[in-house]
Amino acid sequence: MRFHIDASDSEYATWLASGPSEDEIREAYFTLETARHELWTPGHIQSFRRDRYELDERLVRRLVQLKRALATSWRTTGQLEPFG
Repeated sequence: MRFHIDASDSEYATWLASGPSEDEIREAYFTLETARHELWTPGHIQSFRRDRYELDERLVRRLVQLKRALATSWRTTGQLEPFG
C-alpha cells in the first residue's frame, strides 16, 4: 500500500499500520509538510480553501504520528538511544 495525501483517516491508519519503511515515512512526512506550507502561502491555490483550518489540523495530527513512527524505527534500529 502506498501513501497518498488525500487518503481518508482509515486508509491512512491502515497504511501506517502496514509498517512502512523509514524512507517511506520520511517521504510522507515531506509531502505532508509541503501540503501544510501551501495552505498558508499567500496566493497559493491551497490558501484559498475554506476548510484549511480543518485540513491543517489533520495534517499536523498525521505529522505527529509520522514523527512517532520515525522515532520507533530509529529506536528499533539502534539509531536512537533508549530514554532514561
